[in-house]
Amino acid sequence: PFSKLIGHSDADVVLHAICDSIFGALSMRDIGYHFPNTDKKWKNADSSKFIIFCRKKLKDKGFSIINLDINIIAEKPKITKYVKKMINQISKLLKIKTSIISIKATTNEKIGFIGNGEGIAAESIIHISDDKIN
Repeated sequence: PFSKLIGHSDADVVLHAICDSIFGALSMRDIGYHFPNTDKKWKNADSSKFIIFCRKKLKDKGFSIINLDINIIAEKPKITKYVKKMINQISKLLKIKTSIISIKATTNEKIGFIGNGEGIAAESIIHISDDKIN
């Protein structure tokens, strides 16, 4: 029941933030480097494709996810009723346990374009481990 976000792909800010945290942990630059918005191939792309690519990179480099923490910054929608569904979907895409995923939210206290309800942001912090250590 909320306005659709506008972006080159599907504008899924949560999945994009997760991709950036994975790329950062692997020292692989950022999502825009791998999936540039100047490439028509990614226009309206489903961000789950980006996450699957990241999952494969983790595996190829011998790493696994220990913990994934996501913070959504938005005035609306209030995400409480969506958190469980989001965690389940992220768990399936990354093939990790739901118990190691945390999703929380905050507002921007009515400041700026996010505070005015014109946008949304997400941050993701990931802890990965070399599979040889586990």
